[in-house]
Amino acid sequence: MTKKLFIKMTSSLLLSVLLCSFSVQASIKVAVASNFKTTLMEIAADYEQQTGQQILISSASTGILYHQIQQGAPFDLFLSADLKRAKLTEDSNKGVKGSRFTYAQGRIALWMPQSLEPVNLSSLQKFRGRVAIANPKLAPYGLAAEQALTHLNLLTQFSYVQGANISQTYQFVDSGNVEAGFVAYSLLLEHQADHFVLIPAGYYQPILQQGVLLSGSTQTREVQDFMNYLTSEKTQKVIRSKGYL
Repeated sequence: MTKKLFIKMTSSLLLSVLLCSFSVQASIKVAVASNFKTTLMEIAADYEQQTGQQILISSASTGILYHQIQQGAPFDLFLSADLKRAKLTEDSNKGVKGSRFTYAQGRIALWMPQSLEPVNLSSLQKFRGRVAIANPKLAPYGLAAEQALTHLNLLTQFSYVQGANISQTYQFVDSGNVEAGFVAYSLLLEHQADHFVLIPAGYYQPILQQGVLLSGSTQTREVQDFMNYLTSEKTQKVIRSKGYL
């Protein structure tokens, strides 16, 4: 092997290594509320196929993710399940001012998979077992459930099993350990569940799911591009089909 060919092959190898390294560094790290994880995975897969941009997803309750971000977790984008924590993040030194946006509006449903009769709001009034809800202090869907129960004057009627997030709450009911629960409509559609009733939107404050660009991100342009993709009409149509408004 000639010296010239060796140098050329070495340079090509170094370039490949650098390109691989750049690809890893360029991955957008997204912290997303648990209810939107599966939908985001589908959107992210399409986005990566179209652009080559990798999206790394971390999911938990909105409250836990917010706490992690305030403690310095190295995310690029926070997709909260509510307006409150997205705004708190934007107003702190952890979020970029003016970057907050609404990407979805959530809906809750009463789910009673073991019911032998059609499920409606009267089913809840007659129910005497335990009810699963997400922790209202951590999960916006849990807060919405609490507000709906208050609206129906039923909040003190039940004993509750609280999930750390809405996905865990869904599992409580799906496993049969709890006979009834307030869960995200999107999760019911995802799992093709039945025996549920949608809670009227006027029974709880709108679940405006908002995102915010994080100030620690070194990929502002790439994250902005993905934010634009999330709010595009094409992607919003997909999001609505998953059970969001």
